[in-house]
Amino acid sequence: MHDHDHHKETFDVHGMLLFGEDPLYFSHLPMFEHPAHRFQVLMEVDFRPDVRETVRRDLKAADGIHTFVPEAFDILDLDPAAGGGPARTAVAGTIHRGHFERGGTPIAEGVTARVARVALFERLDPGRHHDDGRPLTYVCFGRAGGLHLAHVITARPDFDQVLAVRIVPGTVRPGPGPQVPGNVPGEDFERPVPVTVGRLDMPRRRLVAGDMVEGSFFLGVSRTGSHGFTAQVEVVREIYMETGDLV
Repeated sequence: MHDHDHHKETFDVHGMLLFGEDPLYFSHLPMFEHPAHRFQVLMEVDFRPDVRETVRRDLKAADGIHTFVPEAFDILDLDPAAGGGPARTAVAGTIHRGHFERGGTPIAEGVTARVARVALFERLDPGRHHDDGRPLTYVCFGRAGGLHLAHVITARPDFDQVLAVRIVPGTVRPGPGPQVPGNVPGEDFERPVPVTVGRLDMPRRRLVAGDMVEGSFFLGVSRTGSHGFTAQVEVVREIYMETGDLV
């Protein structure tokens, strides 16, 4: 049991973007202004079967976004780097069609999301100023046939963006350095992989639906150097885009 009195700044209602199909994902909706929400968090989640099917049908049928409003909890409980791993494996709350703070409609109340895996957990520094000259960088995650990119949030002012994408078959080319097994196109990207796309890191230069770009995928560094690959990435859909909460 975590001592929430010790983490008063991070105990709050942490709204989540809900997206995907198999699996489903939460992306924490970050804000620089509020200490509780200075975190970029991506996690794979699941619901009991009837709720899961309701969510998937609604995600396919409805335009716009879906969000999840959990009961208040300490977001530090999701940190996979904490001693012994994340302390929280489930969150209870309500699923909304639309943004829960902007006219969203509840479609499933009193449901519990099981946290299968926290894929990304980063604390944001409100004192840093954004470098518009840095490369536009995303993380790629998901499974074959259901890949996503999430923009890497670094410093204010910034933007939060999630995209549905696909790697164009036949375009994969080895990058510099040795190749290693795992995390290659056609397999699962369980661990988010950084991707740069040859643009500057600004909202107006972001990827949008229909874009086809060459992405440089960084798989890691070993004693013999960095390794990765390049591939053509097609943006299928922009799922979410927000700038106002990150100024």
